[in-house]
Amino acid sequence: MNFLKRLKFYGFGFGLGLLIVFSMFGTRSCVSPNEQKMQELVFQNFRLSDNAKCKLKCLHISEYILKIELRHFEVNYDLSDVHKEPYGFYYIQPKKEFENKYDYKLIINDCDTISQINDISVSENITCNCK
Repeated sequence: MNFLKRLKFYGFGFGLGLLIVFSMFGTRSCVSPNEQKMQELVFQNFRLSDNAKCKLKCLHISEYILKIELRHFEVNYDLSDVHKEPYGFYYIQPKKEFENKYDYKLIINDCDTISQINDISVSENITCNCK
């Protein structure tokens, strides 16, 4: 068996192995628990309180834009109480690289299939008459 035949044989086996590995694992990726929880909260249905709706109007943000912007936020587990009864709450804040871009933080209650937002804390440089 000369070198060219061995190279073809190796290439065929390598290609077959790649197909098998890709079919078994697909396009999986590594996701941290923080990112996984944020994805779960964002993909659930949102329920906003009247206070949260008012503060979103002050920020000139719609509910749809809020869902998009939450890609740049993370859960602060130090300020969250995930085991609170009946539903845990998560303190959501911008990631370090986006702190200057977003002027708000929020608390999301994880109610099974609904992400309930009762309040949004807005920075002092934004005037808002919501209570």
